[in-house]
Amino acid sequence: MLLALGASAAEEPPIIAKAREFLGGEEVLSRVRSLRFIGTVNSFSGSAPPVSLVLTYQRPFQQRLVSTSPAAVEVTGLDGEVGWRRIHEPRDLKKWRDEALDADQVARLRAGTFESLAFFRGIDSVGGRLESTGTARVSGVTCERVVFHHSETIRFIRYFDRETGRLVKTETENGSSVVEEGEQRVAGIRFPQRLVSSGRGPDGKPSRFIVEFTQIQVNEDFPAAQFARPTPAPTPAPAAAPATPAKR
Repeated sequence: MLLALGASAAEEPPIIAKAREFLGGEEVLSRVRSLRFIGTVNSFSGSAPPVSLVLTYQRPFQQRLVSTSPAAVEVTGLDGEVGWRRIHEPRDLKKWRDEALDADQVARLRAGTFESLAFFRGIDSVGGRLESTGTARVSGVTCERVVFHHSETIRFIRYFDRETGRLVKTETENGSSVVEEGEQRVAGIRFPQRLVSSGRGPDGKPSRFIVEFTQIQVNEDFPAAQFARPTPAPTPAPAAAPATPAKR
C-alpha cells in the first residue's frame, strides 16, 4: 500500500484521493518509510498447520519475509535489484540452501514492495500507470475499479467503495484475490485485521487461506543487512584420507 510520491496526484482518478483519506490522510501517509507485519497464516479449511510470518518493507525497495512452519523456515529478501531466498531445516538452522531469484521474481517483489508502501499513489514514478475502468458490484458494494499496471504481466486490480474510498477487494493478473477484513489503527493509519486470499497453489488446485495480523509496526528503522543476500554457504572441506599404516 511506499514511496510518498506526489507528482501525479492531479492525473489520478479522484477515488485515489478518497482512498488515501480513508486510510489516514495525506500528512500521515506521506511520512511512511517502513512497515512490518507480524502474524499467522492458516488454511481456510484448517487442514494444514499454521505458519507464522514476519513481513518487512522499507524504502525504497527493500523487503524481507520470514515464514516459519513445521516443515521449514523460509526467508525471502529483496535488496534493490537483488532478490534471494534461503530455506532452513527447522530442526537445524545451520542446514540451509539458498538461491538467487530471477528477473521476473525480482520485478514482482519490487511491485509488491512499492504497492505496500505507496498507498495507491505514484505508480508513474516507477514506470507504471493507472487505468480507471468503471464500476462493479463487489460483496454488495458499488465500487470503482482501478487497474495498477506495473508491466504487461504484473497488475493489481483494486475495487474501492465509491462512497467511502475503502478498499473492498484486490485481484492480480493471475486470478488470485485478497479481501481485507476487520480494522486496526496504528500510527493513525487504518490497517486490516486479516486478509482472506484465494487463488491456486503450485499444483493448480484452488487454495484459500487467512492471514491474521497480530502486530503492525510503522516507521521502524531496519538495518540494511536484514535485506542483503546472505553470504553463500561455505563448501565443506573434503574429508581427510585415512592415514596408511607404516610398514614394519
